[in-house]
Amino acid sequence: MTFSIYALLGNQAPAITNESLAFDLQRFFRNEENFTLQFEQMPFAKNKTLALRWGTWLVRVSYEEGAGVVQDSIEIAKIVGSTAPYELSGIDRRIRVVFSDDSTRKYTNQIIYLMDFLKEIPTAILFDPQQRDLIR
Repeated sequence: MTFSIYALLGNQAPAITNESLAFDLQRFFRNEENFTLQFEQMPFAKNKTLALRWGTWLVRVSYEEGAGVVQDSIEIAKIVGSTAPYELSGIDRRIRVVFSDDSTRKYTNQIIYLMDFLKEIPTAILFDPQQRDLIR
């Protein structure tokens, strides 16, 4: 089953673009076997996304900003309630990561590495929409 993670970026998070993400992820996974990274244009999408592949397994990563992200942040703040960091409902930038199915758990390490990568971003708040909870 596919799943996604949002890294909501607070005011103190560095400036990020898809290009800077591509550079940082390429460096982060430089020693990974069978790793490739490409930009891809999805149908109906305004911006290109990053396609990270380990062989045939795929992870899509994209930087997003604007009013739609704010609306999602407000909804996420309502979902997590009192555990929400005070600035959560005003966040207007995020990194969205969508993982392909890994029912055989062959790519568990890569999933963990990507979550570690996101956790290293200053002031990033990780949210799991499937579990409807923050990732600590």
